Amino acid sequence: MIDWNDFYYFSLIAEEGSYTQAAVRAGISKSMLSRRMSALEERLGVRLIQRTTRRLSLTPAGEQFAAECRTLVNQGKQAQATVMAEQVQPQGLLRISAPVFVAESWLGEFVSDFILRWPLANVQLLAVNRPVDMIAEGIDISLVVTTTALNDSTFHARKLQTQRDILVTSPAWLAQNAKPETVRDLAQIPALVRLSGNSIPRWHLVCGQEAFEFEPKPRLQSNNLRVLLKAVLGGNGVALMPAFACQKELEAGSLQPLFPDWSTPPRDLLALYPARKGMPAITRIFIDELADWLASYPPQ
Repeated sequence: MIDWNDFYYFSLIAEEGSYTQAAVRAGISKSMLSRRMSALEERLGVRLIQRTTRRLSLTPAGEQFAAECRTLVNQGKQAQATVMAEQVQPQGLLRISAPVFVAESWLGEFVSDFILRWPLANVQLLAVNRPVDMIAEGIDISLVVTTTALNDSTFHARKLQTQRDILVTSPAWLAQNAKPETVRDLAQIPALVRLSGNSIPRWHLVCGQEAFEFEPKPRLQSNNLRVLLKAVLGGNGVALMPAFACQKELEAGSLQPLFPDWSTPPRDLLALYPARKGMPAITRIFIDELADWLASYPPQ
């Protein structure tokens, strides 16, 4: 069996020209070093070192072997430096999955800034509205939105943000229709509904301890938030939208909130990742910076 430490020890002997100095650098006793070199020569079936009472020299085979050992040691140092560098600054490839609208909106903006700050970092962003198999698909970070605790202990999860859906409509719709007086009036107005599966989802709204749940009357149904956003901007009714999805439109006045004290129950935006120990710098720093960025990002 190859013991790569012996290659390192032999390279030290060749460099120092002395068992004593090589043993000091190796951190082992001189007698131990001598025994290991004798065992190495026996395994290789060739004499590497000429020993006399006054001096040490390498045989021709020893000179050749020393050159190869130095190459191996240098490659090992380079490999160690590469790994250590990856623990210091983001570099290499990072694969991320996220819901489609999250990827298309604010996450795309963050990723663009991230790779600009870290020129050695490469990112693959997979935008999907389905569960991903992180191991099989080689995903380093999966962003998920959930209202329930995760049961899979295989992955670590870090909470990044609490999100809610809010009721919005356009000034044009309000100008042409009577504004609903209470949240219960919403059951009778045209709704722009986000599809989840084949059935019409019920809208579950809360305000403090009060709750109201009903099945909306859909004017438009779509599983794509951009489609719903365009429809509500066009004056086609009321939509229940993630706050982050329409923040800019609310600030610009092209959308208006309805019953701002009401929203869906809160849900968590989580970053899932397979391992905590030995996490590459690119994964750790991406999650840390994303958490900081979301803390100051307007939608909550």
